[in-house]
Amino acid sequence: MNRPSPSVAAAGRPRSPRDTAARARLDPAALVALPVEGRIQALRSAPGGLSEAESTTRRLAHGDNEPTPPRRSRPLRTLLAQLTHTLALLLWLGAGLAFAAGAPELGFAIVAVVVLNGVFAFVQEHRAEQVVSSLMRRVAVRARVVRAGVERRVPARELVPGDVVRLSAGELVPADCVLLGADSLSIDLSMLTGETVPVDRDAAPIAPPGRGARGAEAFALPSLLPSGASVVTGSGEALVFATGPESAAGEIARLLEQGEREGSLLERQVAQLSRVTAVVAVLAGAATLVLAQAFHRVGPLGALTFAIGVIVALVPEGLLPTLSVSLAIGAQRMAARGAPVRRLSAVEVVGSVTTICTDKTGTLTQNALSVRGFTPARGAPPDAERAARLAAALCNNARPAPGGGEYEGDPVDVALARWAAAGGVDLAEARARWPRVADTAFDARRRYMAVTCAAGGATRELVKGAPEAVVALTGAPAPAGLDEAVASAAERGERVLLLAVREAGGPLTCLGLVCLHDPTRPEVPAAIAACRRAGVRVVILTGDHPATARSVAAAIGLPAADRLVEGPEIDAMDDRALLDLLGADAILARTTPEQKLRVVQALRRAGEVVVATGDGVNDAPALRAADVGVAMGLRGTEVAKQAADIILSDDNFATIVAAIEEGRAIKQNIRRFVSYVFTSNVAELAPFLLYIFFPIPLPLAIVQVLAIDLGTDVLPALALGVEPASPAALHVPPEPPRRPILTRGLALRTFFLYGAIEALLGVVAYFGFHWAHGWRPFAPLEPFRALEREAATMTFVGIVSGQIGCLFAQRDGPLRKRLAFGSNPWVAAGLAVEVALAVALLYVPGLNRLFAMAPVGPAWLLWLPGGAAVMVLADALRRLILRAAGRPSATAARTPGWRPGAP
Repeated sequence: MNRPSPSVAAAGRPRSPRDTAARARLDPAALVALPVEGRIQALRSAPGGLSEAESTTRRLAHGDNEPTPPRRSRPLRTLLAQLTHTLALLLWLGAGLAFAAGAPELGFAIVAVVVLNGVFAFVQEHRAEQVVSSLMRRVAVRARVVRAGVERRVPARELVPGDVVRLSAGELVPADCVLLGADSLSIDLSMLTGETVPVDRDAAPIAPPGRGARGAEAFALPSLLPSGASVVTGSGEALVFATGPESAAGEIARLLEQGEREGSLLERQVAQLSRVTAVVAVLAGAATLVLAQAFHRVGPLGALTFAIGVIVALVPEGLLPTLSVSLAIGAQRMAARGAPVRRLSAVEVVGSVTTICTDKTGTLTQNALSVRGFTPARGAPPDAERAARLAAALCNNARPAPGGGEYEGDPVDVALARWAAAGGVDLAEARARWPRVADTAFDARRRYMAVTCAAGGATRELVKGAPEAVVALTGAPAPAGLDEAVASAAERGERVLLLAVREAGGPLTCLGLVCLHDPTRPEVPAAIAACRRAGVRVVILTGDHPATARSVAAAIGLPAADRLVEGPEIDAMDDRALLDLLGADAILARTTPEQKLRVVQALRRAGEVVVATGDGVNDAPALRAADVGVAMGLRGTEVAKQAADIILSDDNFATIVAAIEEGRAIKQNIRRFVSYVFTSNVAELAPFLLYIFFPIPLPLAIVQVLAIDLGTDVLPALALGVEPASPAALHVPPEPPRRPILTRGLALRTFFLYGAIEALLGVVAYFGFHWAHGWRPFAPLEPFRALEREAATMTFVGIVSGQIGCLFAQRDGPLRKRLAFGSNPWVAAGLAVEVALAVALLYVPGLNRLFAMAPVGPAWLLWLPGGAAVMVLADALRRLILRAAGRPSATAARTPGWRPGAP
């Protein structure tokens, strides 16, 4: 390993960054020409790193180490966007028409609604952004930095020029660095060059290649590490020389900022729904403008005012802010269940997953590896177990954890280190006595690790890895009985490693098998059963022995033993044969990263929505290729985490299933509140249609429409947006992600059942009030002009009663559960606010006049529970009819082709 010279200690204490060149003026080409001590001096650092005080000072001078500085909040621009979207523009048009028609009170009311709605949406969007920012901080890159001689883990954003960082396989380079020392270090520079072949790095100085080299050209120099590169093999110590926007990742981020971000599928669907609604509203307004003049012989200005009312009635003002709240709360709920998201659009996609491609170790098992036993190879020396424990200690990258007493690193290395220590091998003493002079890092393709150690002029090569890979290195047949021992251990669900040693000049000799046990997670069988009920296939992709994979699959209840193939067989298949294999649950053992990527790509090309899990550098391509990449939060490398959309905080397969359940619930909740919002639009339109075709006063004032859309409707809609997952969420097949929000069945139910009943409740309340005061059907209403405001108030009450009932009708489960508040306290809060606001609009002096209402007798308020009961009973009858007809409920009938009894 190229280590810093001891003479570097004379470099002196670090000084203020005001005395050093600004990061923009540091020339990487000049740094690589310096020896290690010169590099440290150039950045005014020290071999033991910066002090905490110095790092704080430099952070103030250089800012956070983020590729792009946090975007400065631009409240005015954000608010302006909320005031100029399609639906808002339609309302601005309505306000302008109201002023032109000589109805300034109406114009000001609409303007107030647009502004209030915009402010509300602005606040909710800000909160949604805060949720995502909070989740991103939870999964931010962390770096191992040496401060005042002590190694510690800190968020990468806290690094400053002059920091000394340590790197090992699976980690991301957290800032632009120049090496101080390296041990078999190789990195993936594909983020700069596009080439995925790892390149070797070392700390040796080279002649300056010339000044001005930047980007990929500069980082082709062997001692430079660009921020964002992933460490593939080996380890190293490096000195940070550029952070934040001045780093390589910062330059790439600036290029990305120049492009326009494409909205998520859900955002595009909502935008399309808004455009369709706007077109319908304008056409309906234009039609009523003509009809009002034809049927009522009103003047153009009166007809224009009436048309404005129709447009306002058809605009779902509360739709967009409610959507923002639902997604933000959905992301929080997924995080609470152990699956924080890095990309908010993953919230909407994960509910449509059809196939899970999962690793075995740590996801299906507990990742609590322990050595179950050792089986000496036939022909091994008598002290084979002692030699094997020494080999396990030396051919090992585990390191003592801070504080002592434990080890950290790869779980296999940690388990082997514990086993060696339990046999009397002192890890530190053994490594000091047999220092490593060369090594071959473990690679998923080679499936072995090798080190060469030297002591007293003698060398010893130690190898550990998959039995077949190590036997191939010996160049001799496998020791007798080895295959049987491997098969026996694998059938018990144990992982096996073969240890071998080569003394100087001698052959590579097998010492024996180490059997490692990793118990399955107890909650996984139930999660697998839930996947089967939900129509989600599970494909195990593992590098382990086929028998081990089969044993684990049997333990978790995955009956896929007849669909088990090994990596070489996958390479021999064409895509059609591969898809036939993956047509149900399957096990793919001894797989390489390329084969994992091919499986994910083949499934996606076939139209599947794929979740892929992983934890290592080699898993990153598959994670990026999947619709939703899921990385392990506990044992996952930084590379895997940054490639993923969701991080599992507990590395548990059951958490993936929980995320799917939440994703389905969120999509269903979005449909609930969209249906709820459009239901009141139908009811609000009905009074205007009555006014056109019958000689009656207008049964509903435009300001009353606004009071419903942005008053009584808002909190109930939000309550529907946070409904918990239905017990049936994982009992139905997944739906295509491009399935529209307002499906045909939901639209028919919204407009022709809920909307029609709610409209009927408003109309019956209007005429019922007149009837109670002496009016009889088919008689003119002209003599009852004095009751016009009270009657319109009852129309408002009738619509609100329907919305109360619709709140319960939109929920899932049996009637008693739909009427209960325990599972979602927001329903109780929304209902209380809706009723309180309706009563206030009727009886608070000044407020009722503002909204063209008048107090009615308290007995008339019984219409609220009565109308709600009508809506609830009508919906219950609908569900009863569907069950009697043997048709799936609205929740189940989400996938074309679903039939009762189908999986």
